[in-house]
Amino acid sequence: MDSIEQNFESRKSDISFLENVGIETGDASSAYIVTYTPYFKNVARRELEEIDDSVHVASRISDGLALITSKKDQSLFLEKVNSESPIFLKHIMPVMDAGRIEKDLEKDKEILLSHTKGIVNMEPGSKFAVQCRVVGSGLPYSAKDIEVHIGNAYYEMGNVPTFSDKEILNEDIFVISILIHGDTFYLGYSKSSENLNFHSDEARIMARAGGREISRAENKLIEALATFNVKLDGIGTALDLGAAPGGWSKVLADYGYKVLAVDPAALHPDLENNSRITHLKVKSQDIHLEEPLDLLVNDMNIEPQETARIMHGVAHLLKDGGLAIVTLKLPDHPQRSIAESVKILEEEYQVIKIRSLFHNRQEVTALLQKKAK
Repeated sequence: MDSIEQNFESRKSDISFLENVGIETGDASSAYIVTYTPYFKNVARRELEEIDDSVHVASRISDGLALITSKKDQSLFLEKVNSESPIFLKHIMPVMDAGRIEKDLEKDKEILLSHTKGIVNMEPGSKFAVQCRVVGSGLPYSAKDIEVHIGNAYYEMGNVPTFSDKEILNEDIFVISILIHGDTFYLGYSKSSENLNFHSDEARIMARAGGREISRAENKLIEALATFNVKLDGIGTALDLGAAPGGWSKVLADYGYKVLAVDPAALHPDLENNSRITHLKVKSQDIHLEEPLDLLVNDMNIEPQETARIMHGVAHLLKDGGLAIVTLKLPDHPQRSIAESVKILEEEYQVIKIRSLFHNRQEVTALLQKKAK
């Protein structure tokens, strides 16, 4: 048995423990808490059912959070979900134990640690993170209090705690997941790569490129780079379509790019004297360059099919193999709109991945690569 298998010996096809917290399990073999944008709850459910037709929504925990069950065992289900690369599921947490807390910090720390030890079997020296989230209010303590207590316990056992969200994403470490809802807790244990996203709680994602924030959209681009594991070298020229007020342009300039910010609207005053940013008040079809672009981004607030057509029209400006990151706004018929947009994009680009990010609302973000001619 290799080290990964040893670490997940607790993955058994028995979720009867959920009945102790009032969840009917029927003949299901595994359970999960899934995170999604509330606006996309129906398409997220369809995605799940297309991946596994035995999926059942056992409980709606809150807007954007649901407890689901499957007749597949946990390892097979997680492997299937990750291989399908769903768009609208933001995060998935395996549920391997559940119970009640007493809403007293000292008592609950010991309850949760005891139950965690029942499912977590890490070999000494393993890198790990503890991710706790609290849904609702009424607790006399924070999620961080639980993370620190359990993290310290496994540190004292000879394991290596990780506190950086970036490290959780970029290294395939072990994650102890805890969700507390009212007086009920759910526990899970997985590899970070199995969870679809590097953290379960959007309110605690702290992504910054540095300096003063121009707009919330900055975090959307930073999250996209992290989620798609894009390593920017900051060399060359980047084009930002629909740039105003300039959040994405600022992020790219902070990386070191010479940025062409295209938008008829004004940029934020803080960017007026940024020597790396040139503001072009022109239409995309009027852009003419002597050298090909190294990177192309687009966060225009228009119909997704029109965004795809604009990306198609500027593809000749991007170097062969160059990357593009684009937001597709989805006010109606999200799956159909994505399919129609992808059909247009694929004439010029390879569509590498599309995801609903934590910083997306009624939209998704796509990673593209320019096809060689």
